[in-house]
Amino acid sequence: MHLNDELEEEKIIRESARRFVQKEVKPVADEMEEKQYFPRELLKKTGEAGFIAPFISEEYGGGGGTYIHYAIIHEEIAKVSPGYAMSVTGTGLLFGHNVFKAGLPEQKEKYLPLICSGEKIGCWALTEPNIGSDALSIETTYRKMGDEYVINGSKTFITNSPVANLFLIFTKHEDYKGKKGMKGGTAFILERGMEGLSLGDSLKKLGMNASPTGEIFLEDVVVGREQIMGEEGMAFFYMMNNLDIERVLGAPTSIGIAQACLEMSVEYSKQRVQFGKPIAEHQMIREKIAEMATAVDLARVYTYHILRLAQSGHKIVKEAAISKYFASTMGTRSALEAIQIMGGYGYMKDYFVERFLRDAKLMEIGAGTNEIQKLIISREVLR
Repeated sequence: MHLNDELEEEKIIRESARRFVQKEVKPVADEMEEKQYFPRELLKKTGEAGFIAPFISEEYGGGGGTYIHYAIIHEEIAKVSPGYAMSVTGTGLLFGHNVFKAGLPEQKEKYLPLICSGEKIGCWALTEPNIGSDALSIETTYRKMGDEYVINGSKTFITNSPVANLFLIFTKHEDYKGKKGMKGGTAFILERGMEGLSLGDSLKKLGMNASPTGEIFLEDVVVGREQIMGEEGMAFFYMMNNLDIERVLGAPTSIGIAQACLEMSVEYSKQRVQFGKPIAEHQMIREKIAEMATAVDLARVYTYHILRLAQSGHKIVKEAAISKYFASTMGTRSALEAIQIMGGYGYMKDYFVERFLRDAKLMEIGAGTNEIQKLIISREVLR
């Protein structure tokens, strides 16, 4: 496919996603935020539209598309509801992408059609009460008991866990403690209702209130070999192999937030009159809008460039960290500038800009803090 054909296809996908979001997501966005609930019927509609995991092949219920298709769709969702975009990411990308890339054929056949259709909700569980960025030090363990495996531990800050049906749980062998290296981590695919698996209530958060976040408790959960994603002992390798693309695909949420803030700022500045003329005619406002527009375009173009490289099989360790760091910082800055442009109105909940600021901040923390991204970037540059 030629580049012009790709760009035309991407334009069609964006228009389709925008129509879907305006028809299905926008009417319930305020209710999702205020009541902090997750609409399962909306997820099914999103699945029917092919918007949950378009990068998964058609044989497993996906769209057979590209990472850029996913980025386009999620930017459009995030422009209206960053929280809902986060939950779709949790099920389609964090659960679905990992199973698609590392799962056994029978696991893909069993779980991916359920995820792609929106019939089931998935989550990816790595973070623990005592463990965040230091992923290899997780304390959730498993041990072998004959032909079965026994899992114990807990997870926290897990997107979708209060409503999830499927859980991708990262563990390490109980004998792994104190040892160096990545060998020993194992990921289990667990299902709601399994004995010993219990869930906490939704945690109260600063933002992303349309996306439920919670805790997972594992007490002597006994499963068979069929619940291990891929191969035993390989989970940390799988995680590292997939983490770069998952970081890049977090950028569209920040880009969507920033684009929405830019559009709201432009509209408001044309209507708001001060000192006898619209504030859009004041130089300082124009400077803010110019900086916002520049940052949004740079983040989007760079992210798409990196996604094309990833789709072609290129290594993107440094580039993924740059994309995540720049886009997330830009998203928070854009929300702050939009509030400043709108003044007192921007500070009010009725104008929604304050929601974008609260939602944007999470993108600087989740999937590796921006401090971690800087460490990765500097490490790669200094090699």
